[in-house]
Amino acid sequence: MRNKDFLSILDLDEGGIDGIIQMAEKIKQGETPQALAGKTIALLFEKPSLRTRVSFEVGIKQMGGTCIFLSNSEIGLGVREPESDIARILDRLVDCIIARVFSHRSLELLSENTSLPVVNALSDRAHPCQALGDCLTIFEHKGEMQGLKMAFIGDGNNIAGSLALACSYAGMDFTIASPENYQLPSPVWKIAEGISKEKETKLSW
Repeated sequence: MRNKDFLSILDLDEGGIDGIIQMAEKIKQGETPQALAGKTIALLFEKPSLRTRVSFEVGIKQMGGTCIFLSNSEIGLGVREPESDIARILDRLVDCIIARVFSHRSLELLSENTSLPVVNALSDRAHPCQALGDCLTIFEHKGEMQGLKMAFIGDGNNIAGSLALACSYAGMDFTIASPENYQLPSPVWKIAEGISKEKETKLSW
């Protein structure tokens, strides 16, 4: 990791995707490292979810940790209590914050006000954990990622942006077909282009 948080695929260091995929493969084969033994993780969900909540809770418990689920009705993120106060309170009580929010800025404010790792479980800008899950599925079916081609058909949304970055890092070509006015934001595309050139992969509309 480039820093304490995982808010974007860009937070992974060189080879980070491969390392995570290899670890996930071992866990699925029965090796369950107790890396979270004695740790308490706060699941802060402003936006509800079935799959994301269950997968995080199961994963945390399998790795020896304990999780506390906090819904938006309980905390009122940015309304009843500002993100800065929530971050400072959790900083004293838990070991990590996993947040699923509407605005990416909420993640940044949490990160800026705590020494704890903050993990993005979805925001309007990025969905890095989903992209990693997709990369794992590709690896399981293809046995590799380097040199493969991914086609994405749909809006240039948070998932598409995270996939464009993940594919570029993993050595895959990435093509996206989106309706006019629903394409990937220019800043995300430019970053993905830079990574793609460095990795000598192809990125196209």
